[in-house]
Amino acid sequence: MCRKEKVSKTNIRINQLTKARTEHELIEKELNEILNGIPDVVKVYNPDYTISFFNDAGYKFYNIDAEDIKGKRCYEILGRTEKCIDCSCEEAVQKKKMIYKERYVQELNKFMDICYNPILDENGEIIYIVERLSDVTEKKVLQKSLEEREERYKAAINSIPDPVVVILDNIIVLANREACSLVNLDYDKLIGTNIFKHFPKKYVRSVHARYKRILAYKKMKDIVEYDFNHPNNKTANLQISHSYILYDGKPAIIAVIRDITEIRNELNKAAELQRKTLQNDFPAKEFIDINLVYVPANIVSGDFYRIYKINDELIIGMITDVRGKGISAALSISAFDVLCFQELQNTHEPIEIINNLNKKLVDYYEENYIAACCFSMDFNKKELKAVGAGINQFIFQRESVQEKIVEGAFLGMFKDSEFSEQVISFQKGDKFFFFTDGLEFILDEDKIIQTYMEDVSTLQFKNYLDAFLNDTILEKGKLKDDCTMLGIEIL
Repeated sequence: MCRKEKVSKTNIRINQLTKARTEHELIEKELNEILNGIPDVVKVYNPDYTISFFNDAGYKFYNIDAEDIKGKRCYEILGRTEKCIDCSCEEAVQKKKMIYKERYVQELNKFMDICYNPILDENGEIIYIVERLSDVTEKKVLQKSLEEREERYKAAINSIPDPVVVILDNIIVLANREACSLVNLDYDKLIGTNIFKHFPKKYVRSVHARYKRILAYKKMKDIVEYDFNHPNNKTANLQISHSYILYDGKPAIIAVIRDITEIRNELNKAAELQRKTLQNDFPAKEFIDINLVYVPANIVSGDFYRIYKINDELIIGMITDVRGKGISAALSISAFDVLCFQELQNTHEPIEIINNLNKKLVDYYEENYIAACCFSMDFNKKELKAVGAGINQFIFQRESVQEKIVEGAFLGMFKDSEFSEQVISFQKGDKFFFFTDGLEFILDEDKIIQTYMEDVSTLQFKNYLDAFLNDTILEKGKLKDDCTMLGIEIL
């Protein structure tokens, strides 16, 4: 080959290299401009694994200038003399695909999320290898802290003998061993499930509303009872105490569950005995029609009523609300019923009955006060007398609904209490409603219920109240107080 041809070929090669270098520099410049807008650390390597350049975040992260890295290898920046054992850069080059990895960089004392991405030309040859690093140290520390905290939570609730679950966004996020045993599920299968999945369908709506109230008002010790079916098909009565808590900084609910089946069975026996003592057949049917509403807030009621027949033309009625709940209230009712019967042997005047009972209760009951309203109906005189002692209002309805006030303190509160009496002459079609404080909403200012009362019979109104109270139980789990009403219509 002549000298002229050699020179010509050399010039062509120089031009190709110059053009390639120019294109390479243009690519590097464009890539650099793009990568500088990325907040993560980005390092760009040549195919021989030497550093080409970093983005601005990279220089800042390593606290180094561009002239200090050219031609160096990555590990040299960290002060090492050989490549990292767990480096995945070569794997990305060999496979020519993106590789993700998380590793701990000892020199930096940081956990890094690393991505290696080989950049290929149109012929499939590698031009650059781009490494992206995200500092995930805070995330890892937080995750470890949460794991340690969860272990502490687990240890804390596992020390509680009753089943306990923590509910976040309606999902069970923590549970103790007793809770797992209760639903017969392993911990891993219980965690992450929706709490409503474990409730009978009839309760789901009311429980959902209850949880919203607890979170909205940060309620503590919101206690309610439910009937559940165990895996062995036996019914269990569970009392659940819900309280607002913060779990991982978020509003959550902790539920402590107690199996009260045995206690409930004993209370059911007491309630059955109480129901047997309740009056279902009323006197003076030729003169009046009586309809009863009787819905206990709990199994055993603290409310009581009785209508005593004195003779064919006179009856005495008593409606009472004993302070307290449960068996103690039921025992107080039984004792009070005996005292009432004794007083009827001495007098038939409601004002005298209330005064005499008050004096006895001051000595016998100490602080167990009793709210009562005593009334008589004389069908010869067509006259009703009513005296209040803690139950200080009743309703009289002729053409319109009228609230009647009978002032007087609770029985047993003061020895020298004074009581007032209302005397009403009645006629055919008149209605009287005597009720305990659980039904005081009848007297609400909106008058909706009272307007309804004016257009219906005592039986229809009784049915209305029964339906209203049943809906309240379904929605809220239980009533706030015992509800008792005697509706009397003159025939």
